[in-house]
Amino acid sequence: MLQKLLTLLVLVMFISVGIVQSKDDRTNRTERTHKVSDGSEIYDNTNNYQPKFGSTYYPPVHGASLTYTFSNTGVFTVYDLQSNGVPMQIWQDPLTPANVHATFMYSTEAGFASRNCAYMFSNDGGATWTFLGDVPNTGRSGFPAISGYTSGGAVIANHNNTNGTTTRAKTYFDAGAGFGVFTESDPGDAAGAQSIWPRVVGIGSDRQVIASSINGQVLSYTNSSVNGTWSGFAEFPGDQAETYSLSVAPNGTIGHAFIGAGDGVNDNDVFYRSSADNGVTWTAPQRIWDWNEATDSLGCLRGVSLVMGNNNQPYVVFNISILTLAGFFPETPSSIRLWSPAVNGGTPIIMADQSTVPFFPNRGQVGDAFLPICRPSIGRGSTGDGLYCAFSATTGEYGTDTSAYYAVWFSYSGNNGATWSAPERVTPTTPVRDWRFVSVSQVNNTTGGATLVQMLVQSDSLAGTHVNGSPIGSGEAIGIRTNVQVGINNISSVVPGDFSLAQNFPNPFNPTTNIRFDIRNTSNVTLKVYNANGQEVATLVNNEVVTPGTKEVTFIGNNLSSGIYFYTLFAGDFKETKKMMLIK
Repeated sequence: MLQKLLTLLVLVMFISVGIVQSKDDRTNRTERTHKVSDGSEIYDNTNNYQPKFGSTYYPPVHGASLTYTFSNTGVFTVYDLQSNGVPMQIWQDPLTPANVHATFMYSTEAGFASRNCAYMFSNDGGATWTFLGDVPNTGRSGFPAISGYTSGGAVIANHNNTNGTTTRAKTYFDAGAGFGVFTESDPGDAAGAQSIWPRVVGIGSDRQVIASSINGQVLSYTNSSVNGTWSGFAEFPGDQAETYSLSVAPNGTIGHAFIGAGDGVNDNDVFYRSSADNGVTWTAPQRIWDWNEATDSLGCLRGVSLVMGNNNQPYVVFNISILTLAGFFPETPSSIRLWSPAVNGGTPIIMADQSTVPFFPNRGQVGDAFLPICRPSIGRGSTGDGLYCAFSATTGEYGTDTSAYYAVWFSYSGNNGATWSAPERVTPTTPVRDWRFVSVSQVNNTTGGATLVQMLVQSDSLAGTHVNGSPIGSGEAIGIRTNVQVGINNISSVVPGDFSLAQNFPNPFNPTTNIRFDIRNTSNVTLKVYNANGQEVATLVNNEVVTPGTKEVTFIGNNLSSGIYFYTLFAGDFKETKKMMLIK
């Protein structure tokens, strides 16, 4: 066995030189197992640390093309393992976009004698938050997920021991938008054991679908309910501990993505399946990523997220790295991939890797199974072709126990995933904080060609995960918003006689204006906005393939000051620049 393992490691070393382009020698790395959490909470409070909490103000961060705004929730924690996978902790109501709902697991006691799941509500589009209580309000709960009903009421799932039951997955639905009056729905135990770590989607006004799993066993389940009556647990060949994701399409199709069970057959693979009857029955799982230890050894560790697009197609993002059956390599480069039958003929594409995001190894306490680039969360706009993905990446800064600090990065697509913007860092460089467990709302409000993307993230004072043995710090749930202007509107499909760029209208404008242009033949198109100093302030179209016709893009300058700006159209060999004026 040892000889076989050594041979495999040498083989992977040579293959990975071309795949990951790493300067490190894999034989110098330390292999770490990636067993899922068994509920044991490792921490050291020998110094009798008493947590001190207080919000930190974070000014807006201006990326290459977007501005990110932060909002404090006032929910603090020393329990800093929000999820074993990709969290699902924020939901914007598609019918009432000003209403944004969030949930967050927290404990304010060193040693975690109590642990709860907060429910937070915003009625101003995520600008400010109100804590409305714990769900449930008794017992010990954890690892929540959130969705909602068409009534505007939130639907929250977590596992807990309320009402004297064993610790197991349950769901809670609110009486109305932001009421904070939740009704419990308990599906019971699964196959004689307690399924935990639930994911949930609300459907219509009275339906729910959950996915959950049993700790320490290769057993994962879905279940569906109508008005609290559950159809029963149905097993699927998935791994445990939140390595699964659910989403509902505009046409009602339920999508389900998951990492394969550690059963010697499906290990580290990624699957997708769907349901047309509200999660009661499912199509056969489709293997969308196949890990092969004997060839490239690239497999999925923990991070998978799914959204159903406005075209009713699934979009699955997941992180990939070198893996073996024994463990993973936290100091090895990793990447974010996207799969959809509507993109690249169904072959996964690379969304982010060390060529677009600076690579730094993950070191120190790595029991939380974070990779250098990992845990992607994906959402869509309420209309149009916009998709939005956030993920975590190491910063090159390390804590007192050499654990890595992480930052949040963001990328978007305006053409249903065909092309993506260059990833850019979202979270600030100062003060130094550990930003992990980012969650993107599955649906984000789109108005006038712009989408206000809602995110929730944990910001911690110290690097690493204290629950897994890193030093104890103080964390807070932080809301993040960014206004993404994507999408090209087709004004006319009549083929123009030449390429041209029109004057924006209205001009002057405050803060919205429209830019039209003619495309003579299919071209790669880029449209950028610059300030008077020649600095790029926005990318409206990012190297997208555009068919002939008259097109229009909406530009919103709400984050810019009054003044003269220039916009430039690049289409093949064509280039033209015009001037516009923003007056506030």
